[in-house]
Amino acid sequence: MKLGTGVLLAFGAGMLGLAGYGAVTLIQHGGMPFQRLRVASESMAPTLRPETTIMARKTPAEALRRGDVAVFAVGDSKWVMRVVGLPGDRIAMRDGRLVLNGKAVPQTDQGVMTIEGTQARVLAEQLPGTRAAYRVLDSGVTRGDEMDEITVPAGRFFVLGDNRDNAADSRFPAGPTGGSGMVAFADIYGIVRPEDLNKD
Repeated sequence: MKLGTGVLLAFGAGMLGLAGYGAVTLIQHGGMPFQRLRVASESMAPTLRPETTIMARKTPAEALRRGDVAVFAVGDSKWVMRVVGLPGDRIAMRDGRLVLNGKAVPQTDQGVMTIEGTQARVLAEQLPGTRAAYRVLDSGVTRGDEMDEITVPAGRFFVLGDNRDNAADSRFPAGPTGGSGMVAFADIYGIVRPEDLNKD
């Protein structure tokens, strides 16, 4: 199974490619400080589903916080993932669970859903210092379930897809068949706020 990349494609400007790998489509509004996007990937399910239209607001990288859904560049493509690690944070994965600064991030069971023909557990996860939980999916044992602890370097973010077992995110190095790697501040476009979902 290919991991979903969370790539963005441009509306009105033609496809930028990789739609089958987890793309989101993107419309640019001239010089306006936002971009309109259409999701074409399951990498951020259940938060963002294919064909969902969202709005990305241009935001300085320094303003991003844990839990933000960020839009960023990977090469010539735009991707969307959730920020879970800030510079200086220590990140690991244990049995499919995010460990932040030595502590497992709390999760609560929210039932199950079927996605791409597979049953997945739905879990509510809440990062420290955030106001609200968000939902993530666990489809079973995959190669991204285990990761030794790393420290996020200065000027970088660690991002994860909410569909933890089908997301080519910071757990995997950047490259043609890899993930996003850790995201540089310079590559950040902005964030997608909860109120900016489904902006048709």
